[in-house]
Amino acid sequence: MAESTIPIKKAIPIVAVTWILSLLTTLAIVYFTPFVPVGTNQIADSAIITTKLADGSVTSAKIMDGTLTAVDLGDGSVISVKVADGAVTTSKIADGSVTTAKIADNAIVTIKLADGSVTSAKIQDGTIAATDLATGSVTTIQIVDGAVTTAKIADGAVAGIKLASEAIPFAYAVSPYSEVTTSTSWEDMPDMVVNLTVTRTSHLIIMFSCFAYVETAGYSLNIRANVPTSLYPIPYPMVVGLTRATFDKAGSYSFIFNLPDVSAGVHTIKIQWLVSSAATRGIVGERTLTVFALPA
Repeated sequence: MAESTIPIKKAIPIVAVTWILSLLTTLAIVYFTPFVPVGTNQIADSAIITTKLADGSVTSAKIMDGTLTAVDLGDGSVISVKVADGAVTTSKIADGSVTTAKIADNAIVTIKLADGSVTSAKIQDGTIAATDLATGSVTTIQIVDGAVTTAKIADGAVAGIKLASEAIPFAYAVSPYSEVTTSTSWEDMPDMVVNLTVTRTSHLIIMFSCFAYVETAGYSLNIRANVPTSLYPIPYPMVVGLTRATFDKAGSYSFIFNLPDVSAGVHTIKIQWLVSSAATRGIVGERTLTVFALPA
C-alpha cells in the first residue's frame, strides 16, 4: 500500500491540540505535586557566601557560643553601651594596658592605694605640708637619718617638751662634807668624779662650785678639771688658783671650765686640787659638780 501524507492544513490543528494537552498535563503535575524545601543535605559545604546573606539575617541564636574571636570584631566596634556594667574583669585587661589617659582625674582614692605603694620618688618635692603630718609622726629616727633637716624646721618650732629625756648629756655629783688636803701634787677631790657618755663630738661645759679656803696667809689652793681623752692625753690645763691671806677670806667660789671638741665616747671628769705648800692646808666644804655636753 502506498504511503499517505497528511496535508499541512490538517497537521497544524493536530500539533496545536497536542501542545495544549501537554501544557495542561504539566500544569496539573505542578499543581498537585507538594513543595519540598531545600534541606541542609541539599546545600554544599561552603556554598553560602556573604552576598547570599541578607543584612541583619544572622542573629545571636545563629552564632555558636565562644566562636567569635578578636579578629572577627571590627576596630572600635565594641562601644561603651555594648559592655555590661561590671562585665570587664581584671583577667580581661592586659597587663600594662591601662594608661594614664584612661584614668579619670581624681579617680584614684585612698583605698585603691596598696600599703607602702607611695614612695618618696612618687611625692613631689615640697608638697607635704604640716597638715599632712599626723600628730607625733616625726620620730627621732626620721631626724637622725637626716630626713628632717634644719631648713625644714620652723624657727622656734621645737619646744622643750619635744626633747627626749637626756637628749642633752649631763652628769652631776654633790657632797655636803668638808675635806682637807695638804698635797702639793694634783689629786682627786673626794666625791667629785662623774662619767659622761656623748654620742658625737661635743663641747663639755664643766661647772664646779664649793666653799673653800686656806689656813695660812700667803699660800694658795689650786683647783682644776681633769678630762683624759684621746684628743687631750694629759689633763686639760684648766687651773684656777685661790690665795687667801687670812682665815677670814674663806668663801664660796664657782668655776666654769669649757673643753671643746671632745670625741664621742665615755669620759670621766674629775675635779682635782693641791696646795702651793705643805706648810698649809686647803679645805673645801659643800660642793657641786655639774657637767653637760653641747654639739660641737
